[in-house]
Amino acid sequence: MRHLSEVSVPRERRSQKAVYHGTMRIKGLLKALNRFRAQLRAGLEPDQAASFAARVRSLTRQVEEICARGGLTPEHLPGPSRMAYRFLKELDLEHLPVQQAGQAQPERVHRVAVRNVCAMEDSLADRFWQRLSPLLGSAGARAQMLMDIQSSAEAIEAICARQHSSPGALETPSRQAYCWLKFLSKEENLAAHLAALERARAALEDCPPRFTSPIVLHLVNMRALWRKRPYSNLVLFQVSEGFLNAEPEIWGALIQSMVDGRRSPLSGRIRAFADSDDFSEVLAEIESFAELPGASTQGCAHNLEASFARVNAGYFGGSMPRPRLVWNRTLTGRKFGHYQRSTDTVMLSVSLDAPAVPAWVVDYVLYHELLHKKHGFSVLNGRRFSHTQAFRSEERLFAEHEAAEHFLHRLARRAGEPAEC
Repeated sequence: MRHLSEVSVPRERRSQKAVYHGTMRIKGLLKALNRFRAQLRAGLEPDQAASFAARVRSLTRQVEEICARGGLTPEHLPGPSRMAYRFLKELDLEHLPVQQAGQAQPERVHRVAVRNVCAMEDSLADRFWQRLSPLLGSAGARAQMLMDIQSSAEAIEAICARQHSSPGALETPSRQAYCWLKFLSKEENLAAHLAALERARAALEDCPPRFTSPIVLHLVNMRALWRKRPYSNLVLFQVSEGFLNAEPEIWGALIQSMVDGRRSPLSGRIRAFADSDDFSEVLAEIESFAELPGASTQGCAHNLEASFARVNAGYFGGSMPRPRLVWNRTLTGRKFGHYQRSTDTVMLSVSLDAPAVPAWVVDYVLYHELLHKKHGFSVLNGRRFSHTQAFRSEERLFAEHEAAEHFLHRLARRAGEPAEC
C-alpha cells in the first residue's frame, strides 16, 4: 500500500493547487478513500476482508501520526480530508460487505486520457476575458463563441466514444474542464458567465492598482475559491465558477482579497457567499454533466434504486417518473443533493453513503430532490426560487422530516458547514 505523505501549508504561502483552511494537507488520502469505496461497492472476496480491514487501520493510523507530528489532530485537516478520515475511521471493519457466490461484478472503469483538455479550458477562459467587450456588445460574437464551446465539448465526446467510453471516465482535471464546457454550452449560462466577468472587471477598475503587470481574470471550474498566480508579464486571478451569480459587492470583496492576500477582512463575506445556495447550485449543475461509465445506484451502504422505490411508493403513490439516480464523486459537507432539470438527474452526495447514515435520511434527501422535479421553480426579479411555500409544505409531509433535518445539520456541523439539500 502506498504511504501517505504530509504537505505543510504555511499561512503566509499557500499551495497554488488548492486553498486550505487548515495548515496541513495529507497527499494521497482522498485517492485512497476512493479506492476503498470502489472495493466496498463491488464487495470483497471472502479472503480479502481481513487484509482490507488491516489496510484501513494502517491508513487511519498514518493520518493520526502525521497530524500528531504537526501538533494537530485529524479534525484540523481541510474539510474533504477530514471527512475522508472520518469515513474510514467509522467503518465497521468487523462486518464488511463480502461477495456472494454468483454475484455479478461491476464493470471496471477504464480511465480515458485526452490531451489538452485543460489547455482548452485555459484558452477559452482567456478569450472570454480578452474579448469581453465585443462578446457583450455583439450577438454574433456570442453566437460564434457558443458554437466554439459546443464544438470543443463535442470533440472531447467523440474522442471518448472512439475509446468506447464517455467523458465521465476522464482524469479528474480533464473531466472538470469538460463539465465546464458543457455548462457554458447552454446559451443562458454563457450569458451569465459574461455578465459575471463584467462585474469582475468593474470591481478591478474600482480597486487601487497594486501590480505593475496587467491583471487577467479567469472564471473556471475548480475546487478552490480563488487563486492568484504572478507571471513575468501578467498576474492571473482564477475564480471558481461558483461565483457566477455573485453581486458586485461580492466581486469587490473577491478582488480586494486577491490583491491584499488571504488575510483580508473581506474574506468572511466571500466565505458566506461560498456557503450560499447560489454557489453550491452552480457547482452541482456543472458536476452533473459527466456521469461515470457504468455508474451504479448501489453505494457502499445504500442503494439509490431502493431508496427511490420507497419514496415513490410512500409519497408519490408510485406515479413519480424515475429520474437518473447517481452518487456524486466527492465528499461534501453542505450540499447533500441536487436535481438537474435539463438531464432529469438526481445526484446525492457520497457523504450520505455511509453505515452511520440511516436509510431514512437518504430517503429524505432524495424526496427533497424529487420535490424539485415536481414543483420546478419560479422567477422573481430575474432570480430563481426553488423552495416555494408549496414546496416547503409538501416537504414537511415526510414522516421523519424533523429528525432528518436534525441529522443533516449535525452531519454538516461536523464538516464545519451549514446543511443544505
